[in-house]
Amino acid sequence: MTEMKVLVTDTVSEAGISLLRKEKDLQVEVRLGLSREELLEAVADADGMLTRSGTPLDGEVLGAAKKLRAVARAGVGVDNIDLASASRRGIVVINAPTGNTLAATEHTLAMMLSLVRKVPQAWNSVASGEWKRSRFMGMQLSGKRLLVIGLGRIGTQVALRCRAFGMEVSAYDPYISKEKADRAGVRLLDDLAGALSLADAVTLHVPLTAETRRLLDAQLLKACKRGAFLVNCARGGLVDEEAVADGVRSGLLAGAAFDVFDGEPVRTDHPLLAPDIREKVILTPHIGANTEEAQSAVAVIAASNLAAALLGRPYEHAVNLPFSEQLLSDGRRAYLSLARKMGYLAAHLLREPVKEIRVTLRGPLFSKGDDPICFEVPYHYSPFTVAGLKGMLEVSHGPEVNYMSAPLLATDKGIAVEESRGEGGTYKNLLEVTISAEGSREGVTVAGTVTEEGRQRVVNLNGYWIEFVPEGTVLLFSNHDRPGVIGKVGTILGEAGSNIANFALGRKNGSGLAVGALQIDSDIPPKVIETFKADADLLWAVKVNFSEAL
Repeated sequence: MTEMKVLVTDTVSEAGISLLRKEKDLQVEVRLGLSREELLEAVADADGMLTRSGTPLDGEVLGAAKKLRAVARAGVGVDNIDLASASRRGIVVINAPTGNTLAATEHTLAMMLSLVRKVPQAWNSVASGEWKRSRFMGMQLSGKRLLVIGLGRIGTQVALRCRAFGMEVSAYDPYISKEKADRAGVRLLDDLAGALSLADAVTLHVPLTAETRRLLDAQLLKACKRGAFLVNCARGGLVDEEAVADGVRSGLLAGAAFDVFDGEPVRTDHPLLAPDIREKVILTPHIGANTEEAQSAVAVIAASNLAAALLGRPYEHAVNLPFSEQLLSDGRRAYLSLARKMGYLAAHLLREPVKEIRVTLRGPLFSKGDDPICFEVPYHYSPFTVAGLKGMLEVSHGPEVNYMSAPLLATDKGIAVEESRGEGGTYKNLLEVTISAEGSREGVTVAGTVTEEGRQRVVNLNGYWIEFVPEGTVLLFSNHDRPGVIGKVGTILGEAGSNIANFALGRKNGSGLAVGALQIDSDIPPKVIETFKADADLLWAVKVNFSEAL
């Protein structure tokens, strides 16, 4: 195996670099403080990268990295990486979300406690020779209402510790199930403005995405309960910082504590540094993850997963993958594969540019909240919808379409994506994929299930109940439901030297038509399919090789 180059461009704990150097198939090159030009040159032959926040990996840099397969960020945030560009190029972006969870949690609590008890201000007063206890009247947390915006790893840990303080904790997070909130002892609210109006303290714990940028803008901040405290140790850009300063100045907010900012380092004229509000504001220079334990942990997590991704081993924490296949149960992986095949099949049958895809998930296996969806990606489809997209787009764009690029490619092509869930019926669990072209009234609908024995089955095509296994080469066709048609099909296949492994036929009452599925042991030449249409009086015939959609 040829050695792969791993480029390290930021200061990372030696624990992570040592781990990479132990891999005999990896060559580690540490180059810190690169200029733009030097970075473009250095990435040209890199297979992997280990970074922190100091290296901008935008579209130009990623485009120059012709061999790059994976980037690992020794930390949580990936603001410096163009995820869309990486995904389109099939570059996996990995972070280390668990390594600094406790460090960020503890810093959030430190900021909250310091804010409500005015600890830094009191210290500055004592250091200046004052002893004015009355200036520093605080608020106790016990009995107060806390709103946690984002109930992920850090948000959950903050919630648990604040409950121990005696706080009543609520959360706003549209992507978290009520069951998870209940397990944390947190009341889940679905109206952010209403939640803000009830909270004595608010803390943010969400990533910075297009969806969350300026999540708390000037208008929404007006919904805050008068006298509330605001803490942001998550990501800069989540709030309108000037509006926060105005809120503190007006008394709407009793105080604000920030560790992260829209632009870093903060400029000297930053609105939160205004002298008239300084007594009510606490700012720290993005140190939430700055503990020795956290820095070592994130480096090890990032490096180990980077090595695994490059060397073909299982890995975790890919932020631009919408889900981790490894986290799915065997049964759900079977449906994931089936969804891909159904999208693949539907696209073969439509034979027109797709403008809309609808995926319906029926049955208890698809209960919302059970899908391990990554929060960093700009879409929140279930794994099965992503798989259906991938299969559908493979027909027109080839096998290079992956789980990362499929949703982005659909957006680029203007394909509307709709996902819904419903109850099971004849089949306990059922997947339905419907695709349609622009102006199409009907489109193509494929339904499938997985048996208790784990066998995949397509069970319906456009309303025709038909059951076949989506494996190998399958000839699908439609014919007038009259004697002799199937015999002609068999004869033509026999003359072509193709053996029929299985045959299924579906009828629709009152239509006078039938749909057939023939599984063939070998490939079918295109000229044979044309012969079917002419000699067997078929309305249409399509060959689908499911081996290409494995």
